[in-house]
Amino acid sequence: MAKAELKEIATENSPTRALAEYIAGLSYKDIPEEVIAHIKFCLIDSLGCALFGSTLPWGKIIRSFAKELGKGKGALIWGDGAEVPSTSAPLANGTLIHSFEMDDLHRVGVIHPGAEAIPAADALIRHDGNVDGKRFLTAVAVGYEIGCRVAMTGGASQLRRGFHPSATSGTFAAGAAAAKMLRLNPEKTVHALGIAGTQAAGLMAAQYASMVKRMHPGRSAQAGVYGALLAARGFTGIEDILEAPYGGFCSTFIDKPNLSHLTQDLGERFETLNVGFKPYPCCGSNHTSIDALKKILREHPDVRAENVAKIVIRTTRATKLHVGWPYEPKSMTTAQMNLLFCVAVLLHDRDFFVDQVTERSIRRKDVLQTTRKMEVSEDPELEALGDEGRHGVKLDVQLRDGKIYSEKVLHAKGSDKHPMTRAEVLQKFRLLASRVLSPSRVDKLQETLLNLEKLDDARKLGKLLAP
Repeated sequence: MAKAELKEIATENSPTRALAEYIAGLSYKDIPEEVIAHIKFCLIDSLGCALFGSTLPWGKIIRSFAKELGKGKGALIWGDGAEVPSTSAPLANGTLIHSFEMDDLHRVGVIHPGAEAIPAADALIRHDGNVDGKRFLTAVAVGYEIGCRVAMTGGASQLRRGFHPSATSGTFAAGAAAAKMLRLNPEKTVHALGIAGTQAAGLMAAQYASMVKRMHPGRSAQAGVYGALLAARGFTGIEDILEAPYGGFCSTFIDKPNLSHLTQDLGERFETLNVGFKPYPCCGSNHTSIDALKKILREHPDVRAENVAKIVIRTTRATKLHVGWPYEPKSMTTAQMNLLFCVAVLLHDRDFFVDQVTERSIRRKDVLQTTRKMEVSEDPELEALGDEGRHGVKLDVQLRDGKIYSEKVLHAKGSDKHPMTRAEVLQKFRLLASRVLSPSRVDKLQETLLNLEKLDDARKLGKLLAP
């Protein structure tokens, strides 16, 4: 769709309707090759996370629960192979992707779009039995783009108010992907978004000691599928859900929403390209501190846990509030969301991946003692940078002999400003997927995803995700 047409729609109608027109009108050929290539890696990364998630206690519970919700034609639960209704599978699969804080992240929107868009699109592959790789890729791509744009209207604002953006903005990623899979017209797509978005919910207090945070994106994915399936039947939603001045999504969840993000350069500039990948299994707000300490450890061999007197981390108010609270070993969720734990365990193990976050490691006495030597404070300079510095840190390691080593990091490894290489993303995928699949199956799945546009029947993808 031409830029002039989109501007006319946005002016004459509403941002919600403009997005619906875009979703309904987008075709595979409209998506630049670099966006398709990036979406493939988003799929690779997300599905690796999901497979690993299927092995975890909460992953097993959600898989079992989804099976109890009903049986019949629908979609497959990844890492399991069981077929359940299309309204049940996204709850499980979205939860699996987000199950260990390793899924992709849009830095400014503070959203994990893969955990909503991919399960919603996948849930409807079997709906008419005629979905090829290009159609699936298109639905996932539009889900990412819409989800990221909605999140950009005020993701950090939502976080400060105590909402989880993947649980709120994520409903639009899922609603867009599901509407595209069903080939809804613009009018019905408006209602699909209006039904999905009104189900937005998710509170960040879940980060302290619960499994339920893992489920937030799963509920978003499910809300999107509900929205599209109901809209297809003529059920109506909030037609101006994004811009409504009272009770609209942006006016309710965000302090000062910037609605220009919704439609500015829509179809020409793809926010999807700014979705990054996470090399560490923890909250994205912790990654800059991990990067800073890793660099200090590489450059200064005398920095060892037993020699450290104090670690001071200066950061933004949002990051301090989100992850900089005193650490208590209540659960693995608590540990992964906590800045002090992640930095402390890295100092001791000189590594931070899935084996550093276990029921045993989160209660280690040496790690707990180190967290007591850490201080997190607000930094006015970083705060003044706004969204560009939201995750920024200045980290000082003070040794017992008086030496101080300092490192400043504004953008984490894996973010859009400092991306992981394709080889690094593939290595992460293989490490995670191999916990469930045989080496030959991992090879086949990777090859299929890298050549997804050539797949004649997207149902084959789900079968490759079964152990």
